[in-house]
Amino acid sequence: MGRMDLIIRQGDLVLPGGKVQRGDVGIRDGVIAAIAPQLSESARREIDATGQLVFPGFIDPHTHMGIPILDTFSIDDFESGSRAAAAGGVTTILDFTVQRPGQSLEEALDERLALARGRCHVDFNIHVNITDRPERWLSQIEALCRRGFTSFKVFSTYRQAGMMIRWPQFRQVLAAIRDAGGLLMLHAEDNDLIERDTEAHLKAGRLDPIYHARSRTPEAEARAIQRAAEIAGELEAELYIVHLSSAAGLEAGLRARRQGVRIYLETCPQYLLLDESRYLQANGHWYITTPPLRSPADREALWAALARGDIDTVGTDHCPFTRAQKEAGGRQFHRTPNGLPGVEWLFPLLYTYGVAEGKLSLQRLVSVLAENSAGLFGLDHRKGRLAPGMDADLVIWDPSARGHIDGARQHGRADWSPYQDFPLAGRVRWTLVRGHTLVADGHFVGQEVHGSLIPARSRTQTASG
Repeated sequence: MGRMDLIIRQGDLVLPGGKVQRGDVGIRDGVIAAIAPQLSESARREIDATGQLVFPGFIDPHTHMGIPILDTFSIDDFESGSRAAAAGGVTTILDFTVQRPGQSLEEALDERLALARGRCHVDFNIHVNITDRPERWLSQIEALCRRGFTSFKVFSTYRQAGMMIRWPQFRQVLAAIRDAGGLLMLHAEDNDLIERDTEAHLKAGRLDPIYHARSRTPEAEARAIQRAAEIAGELEAELYIVHLSSAAGLEAGLRARRQGVRIYLETCPQYLLLDESRYLQANGHWYITTPPLRSPADREALWAALARGDIDTVGTDHCPFTRAQKEAGGRQFHRTPNGLPGVEWLFPLLYTYGVAEGKLSLQRLVSVLAENSAGLFGLDHRKGRLAPGMDADLVIWDPSARGHIDGARQHGRADWSPYQDFPLAGRVRWTLVRGHTLVADGHFVGQEVHGSLIPARSRTQTASG
């Protein structure tokens, strides 16, 4: 076969289907060239992975780099946020456009791409938000899918911010995306319930962080999922629910699935590992995120669903703010920018509190952090699996290492972590993106930017081969 650029030697390879096999991985020209129990070829460079797990690079399907919220911006841009991603074993991120009033979908996308190109250390694609006069831009959806941007997102809330889609518009947009071979993502919260409850708390002077959770209830999530799923079923269209946070929302999604709706569910580490008691702490306002943190019972329901295969993906909704940015709201829930840092800890947390604690198999871990996102978002011709012909995105994980999360030593710009002092059962030793080393022996070394835009294949393209 000729000389390899790199061979990873004698790691425990986590292969498709969750099979773990001791062996070598040969990389040439940024692609996995060979996998075997022992490769006889030579290589310019070798990595000894004895005693370590070798995973396909992970995908975070939900990040927000440098987006405007209230009167500030999330603190990570594509450079710092992707540095954090690589440090945690995430080799592909899927971010979102920010559509300004009067801006077309294509203009918003090109603006976002300009921020990512040449700055993103890991590979990326962009979801297209549709927030301004959705019916005006229907004609652009097919062209965007042909360009390799096949996923779109709408909001069933944030009316006062001018972002909410109404249900007749939702039907139009969903039909157009279905016909173009794309996938529609939904931020699912019922706006009427949220506005009613928020107004009641504000009028009564109930401004503490816990009222963020009281104003955005599980019922609001479940009601929006139910209505959206009804429309998706009528249109025979696919639907992806972002950041599922509650048992009620989960049941609404599963009920729709039992009725034949092709609905996909994403949750986030914060809904698996944190609960609303955080809002009662002195720094409870730091934990304000949307949807809010829920009850311990909701957490357990989500873990069980994740283990069963009822939840398809785990993303982070990475939208970090510094302590100073959080403090600027004066502990008032409606004045505090909502969002949490998370991309660096996605895989370490899911491994530690899922696999190491016996809640998740390695197969489920790879499914929800790599394979499923690659398939749903049209990247599975290059991403999501450890197999010959795939991009050489690999993560080498030392399961014997022990440590803890320290918000002061993260690779992003947030100066705190919602997972402060959480113990970790392992450590990312190496991260490779298309054969380029971004993390070596546990240290970020990506001085040059190697991340590239990876065009997605639409469902139409996938069906036709």
